[in-house]
Amino acid sequence: MSKAVVMLAVVMASVMNFSASASNPNQYVKNEEMTGELITARTIFKNEDGHLFRHLRYTYTYDTENRVTSKEAAKWDSTQEAWVPYFKMDVSYTNSEVELSYARWNSKSNAYDSNIQKSFYELNDADATLMLASTK
Repeated sequence: MSKAVVMLAVVMASVMNFSASASNPNQYVKNEEMTGELITARTIFKNEDGHLFRHLRYTYTYDTENRVTSKEAAKWDSTQEAWVPYFKMDVSYTNSEVELSYARWNSKSNAYDSNIQKSFYELNDADATLMLASTK
């Protein structure tokens, strides 16, 4: 298995796991927007007695190798009738390492500069991924 495929699998698993899964999957309905084989957006709706209500929206960007480079989440604000930024995760790649950077939206500064966290992953000689460090 190539390093790029292994890295992509690890990153996609990490990225997708940020999508909260409910204890009762029938409470939520997903709508995925695709561009070819790639998910470009996923909207999560709460299902309350057959009525769907907007809940979370994730948007994804990819590099030229179809690797996720960012995942941005927004929560639905029913008062404003708008999606409000929630968090963003950026992914950067080198030949032997993947860096995941996570930050929460700060409405005072209008930027993703709150609760910043980073994780670094590296491939070992057997192309297995290792978590090297996490920092806040």
